[in-house]
Amino acid sequence: MRIRIIALIAAAVLGVAACQSAGTKKTDSADVSKPGMTEMSPAEARPAVEAAYSQFIDVRTPEEFASGHAYRTKNIPLDELTANLDKLEKNEPVYLICESGTRSKKAAAILQQAGFPNTVSVTGGTAAWKAAGLPMAK
Repeated sequence: MRIRIIALIAAAVLGVAACQSAGTKKTDSADVSKPGMTEMSPAEARPAVEAAYSQFIDVRTPEEFASGHAYRTKNIPLDELTANLDKLEKNEPVYLICESGTRSKKAAAILQQAGFPNTVSVTGGTAAWKAAGLPMAK
């Protein structure tokens, strides 16, 4: 019940953010250079990515993914993202994570160009997720 409430609150917050005028959105102090892209810390992203139908994509290589990844992520490597756009729901937020945050920002830009209106890059990537003590999987 608690997770459902958190997911509803997160969805409402994301919905309000999506309705704002186009431009850079921030949820923390980091600067975001692409319109429609948001950055969230692992702690901020966790409630949303734990929702039943969340899209939480790890854009690292399969080898990196196999060595350990944030819980509930699906692996779509950055170099295969464009070929796999049909696996993602365009009108739902897409949360992206890599090792440090660089590739997830590139992935967000690719998705923005492909017409995905709400992309979220997890700041600090898997390293920050793990350092925050959040659930990992192998």
